[in-house]
Amino acid sequence: MRQELDDLLCQRYPELFRDRHGDRAQTSMCWGFACGDGWFGIIDRLCADIAAQVRTGKMPSVVVSQVKEKSGTLRFYIRGGYLHGGNAQTHRLIELAQQQAQHTCEECGQPGVLLDVGVPRVRCAACAMESR
Repeated sequence: MRQELDDLLCQRYPELFRDRHGDRAQTSMCWGFACGDGWFGIIDRLCADIAAQVRTGKMPSVVVSQVKEKSGTLRFYIRGGYLHGGNAQTHRLIELAQQQAQHTCEECGQPGVLLDVGVPRVRCAACAMESR
C-alpha cells in the first residue's frame, strides 16, 4: 500500500495502529500494510467499525498486529481484549471485510475475481491485463 494511504489509516485510527512502527519482535505492523491500494476502502471501513464498537463499549480494545494479502485473501490480525483479540463481533467484522476483499481488485478497488496466474490475486479485468 502506498505510504500516504498507510499514513492516513494510522492517523485515523491511532488506537488500532499504535504498534505501526513497533519492534518487529513484537508486531508485524512494523512492515506496514502488505497489500494493494485497492483494499484501502475495505480496511478503512473495517477500522471505523471496530473503533466505533470499542468507543461504545461493545467490543474490547484491540491493536492490529498485521494487515496483508496472502493467497489472494486479505488477512487482518489483531491482539488484545478477550482471549488475545476482540470478541465474536470483532471477528465477524474482520470476516466480512475479508469476504469483500475476495471480490475487490487489490490494485484499484473495482469489482474483481480471484485469479491464479502463478500467485493467486484478486484483480479486475483491466488490472489483470496490465499485470500480464
